[in-house]
This record gives sequence, structure tokens and C-alpha cells, in this order.
Amino acid sequence: MNSNLKFHHIGRPVPLTQIKDNPATKYSPLWDMYSLDEVNPLTIPVELHAFGPKCTLDAHIQTEPHVAFTTDDIESALKNETIIMPLYQPFAGYQCAMILVNGQPIERIETTLSESEIWGDGIFKDSILYPDHNKA
Repeated sequence: MNSNLKFHHIGRPVPLTQIKDNPATKYSPLWDMYSLDEVNPLTIPVELHAFGPKCTLDAHIQTEPHVAFTTDDIESALKNETIIMPLYQPFAGYQCAMILVNGQPIERIETTLSESEIWGDGIFKDSILYPDHNKA
């Protein structure tokens, strides 16, 4: 059991029509994926995701909600797991991957960024996930 896991966010697939026209929606050409941070009264980080026809992410990611946890050592946290999204660095200071745990997609994250740098407009420095977001 990995005792250094801490809750980070919930990701929820939604129809593209639900978020595509929202000006706060970010688009990732890497995955043909749209993402929108959902505000809620509990302040629990929830990220809505919609997927275009060219998305290559695993079907579990595109159709099922996931819970994300941070860890201090992502490489160790991925050992002997069923990986459905390989480890990558979408932007500087942030690494993630997705695994299946009892058939449930779970995201593992290792980051040096603060929450304010990750959520909302964030900094997305050197981003391959959202390369056109927040360009000066």
C-alpha cells in the first residue's frame, strides 16, 4: 500500500457540447481533449474532460470518472500496476500517468507546483498538453 498518496482531484468525462464553447475550456491537441475546471461549493477540484474523435487515450479514461492522487515518487507508485496512460510531463514541474485499480482509472501525479499554478489558468510553462494556452 502506498501511504504517501494524497487526494488531488476528480476527473469526469462529459459530452463535448457541455464544455466546448466555454471560454475557460482548454484544448489539448496532444490528446484531442478539452478540459474545464468545475467550480463547486465544496471547493473539491473537479476537472471536466471531453474528447474529440482523434483522441488516443484509453477508453476507460474517455468514458469513466477518475480520481487523482499525488505521490512523492511516481516511478515507484507505478511499479507492477496496469498502466493505461504512460508517464509523461504535460508541463514543467508536473508528471502524471494513469493506472487501473480494480477496473477503476486512477491518476498518479508527482509535482513541485502549487495548486494555484496547476488550476484555472495556471502557468502551463513549457506545456505540451496545452501549448496554445496562456501564450504572451
